[in-house]
Amino acid sequence: MARGLRDLRRKMKAIRSTRQVTKAMELVAASKMRRATQSAVQLRRYALTAWQILETLAEANPGLHPFLTERPPQRILGILFSPDRGLCGSLSAQMFRMVMQYIAKLQAISAPPELSFVAVGKKGQQFLLRNRQTIIAAFPAFSAHPQFRDILPIVRLATDSFLGGQCDSVVLLYPDFISALLQEPTSKVLLPFSKTSLKEMLDDLLPHKKGSLESGSKNQELRVSEYLFEPSADDILRQILPQLTEVQIYQALLEAVASEHSARMVAMRNATENASDLLDDLTLTYNITRQAGITAELAELSASKAALGGD
Repeated sequence: MARGLRDLRRKMKAIRSTRQVTKAMELVAASKMRRATQSAVQLRRYALTAWQILETLAEANPGLHPFLTERPPQRILGILFSPDRGLCGSLSAQMFRMVMQYIAKLQAISAPPELSFVAVGKKGQQFLLRNRQTIIAAFPAFSAHPQFRDILPIVRLATDSFLGGQCDSVVLLYPDFISALLQEPTSKVLLPFSKTSLKEMLDDLLPHKKGSLESGSKNQELRVSEYLFEPSADDILRQILPQLTEVQIYQALLEAVASEHSARMVAMRNATENASDLLDDLTLTYNITRQAGITAELAELSASKAALGGD
């Protein structure tokens, strides 16, 4: 009986310590989530509007700039955003499931394109290595305090590969922050901006994507037949298209960071609640076991007194 009570006390002490850790991690994640979600939401409207302008510009002026020129997607570069650490619930699993669906879609094509990746985050890098995918570069997740300058090396790598002919299309793969309880895996063709068969395939892969619905509803308002450029189209596009490309990648990073912290906060909250429930069950078991031991001792004393009195 003493050994059983001692084991129960040891388990209860371990669970209390674990609950303190998960509660602290929940509070830290909640603090980071507030800042990350604020940054993502503030830039989201500008990024969506810029994306709609780019799509409309590519439709009205195809071939005016290399970023607007459609190519046969023979070589595709995917930029995968993922966390550096675990304890994010099912966030990473959902992202990697979507990536595998994307790879399967590409391999189902009669002439499947060559696929390579830029991994942003250790979890994504490990996942790609396990599945024997080609990784040309790897970056940390920038999940602490992401700054605009953090994505500049990624932008330079993607644009140089596209302009240099090493890839015909650049695709962003990241979790889109919807709420603290919902993060949607998202895939978006970054380059070229023109309508391509690859974009249609990704729309079929994720038909419920929130961004596509918003973009589609607003494109009706932004649809034009021709743009007028002043001073010249070359000067303007040379300046604005790289900047808007940077904004799209930065928005993907902010969405991924907000999704990571919100998923971790929810996971740690669930872990804390589960630890409390388990501690309540063990406390009840401990009290029942202790009461049973006391009752047994009292019964032994009563039996001993009765035996001594009978003599």
